[in-house]
Amino acid sequence: MRVDIYLPLLLTGVFGLVAPGIARRLPPAIAAWLLSIGGLVCAAASGATLAFLGWTLVGQSPDVAADGHWSVPALRNHDLVPRPVAGVALAAFGIALTWTTVLLVRRLRALADAYRLAGSLASHDGQLVVTDDDSLPACAVPGRPGRVIVPAGLLRRLDATERRALLAHERAHIAHRHHLHGTAVALAAAANPMLRRLPAAVALATERWADEDAARHTRRDAVARALRTAALTSRTVATPGSVLGAVGSDVVVRVAALTAPPPRPTAWRILALTAIVAATALATLVAARETERLFELAMHVYRLTH
Repeated sequence: MRVDIYLPLLLTGVFGLVAPGIARRLPPAIAAWLLSIGGLVCAAASGATLAFLGWTLVGQSPDVAADGHWSVPALRNHDLVPRPVAGVALAAFGIALTWTTVLLVRRLRALADAYRLAGSLASHDGQLVVTDDDSLPACAVPGRPGRVIVPAGLLRRLDATERRALLAHERAHIAHRHHLHGTAVALAAAANPMLRRLPAAVALATERWADEDAARHTRRDAVARALRTAALTSRTVATPGSVLGAVGSDVVVRVAALTAPPPRPTAWRILALTAIVAATALATLVAARETERLFELAMHVYRLTH
């Protein structure tokens, strides 16, 4: 097996390192899509690569080789993956699969809780829920239909335009299903620690996405003022990954973005991220083919000696 089987792991590390910084300079909707889809592709690619590396060790087991009808000596002699590396890859694959499964179960439970919460809340307009608990932040809860929960005290502190901005922000979270983007990168980061920067980057991108949506319904300065007021009056509350708040992350960065013109797509940044993801997927296909050839050779030797 050729050493380029390690290339998907290298490219995944490059994506995890450079993608958040590049995406931060793109329109937030584009950034969120590139990071979430790219993160899933890279996580799947790196996981498959670990499986390929580990399988070369598993395949050298006499019992496995007997069932698969391939030659263990041929497999060992033509395999360029050192046994310790294959063993580490196999263990890493098992840990990644376990942790990703655990996180997926937690996210599904959180989403189910969010749907139950949304269904239990009464709303005057089908979506808006006003609460008397002013300690809670304004937030969006996905469901059928989703709910926008806003403290009455916060509404009183906002003028009419700022209220429209706040509600438009929260409704954007529901309309664009931002919780799914957050879930995608959380799973990617669980599958590969090299992607650990993606969840924070996507959290910022989805908040800015909602900010830009709100700015199209009102004015950019009104969204910025509503954001400042919400940040000053709301305390931080731990919420499931399916619940998205108006304050969110990096308030200073978001306010600064709202004081500037709307971001414009930059072709080279989009192409750079797309190219890394495409190269990762292609390298994984090549690694899969090389693994297949290795075992085909071992099977050929088996047939010649039996």
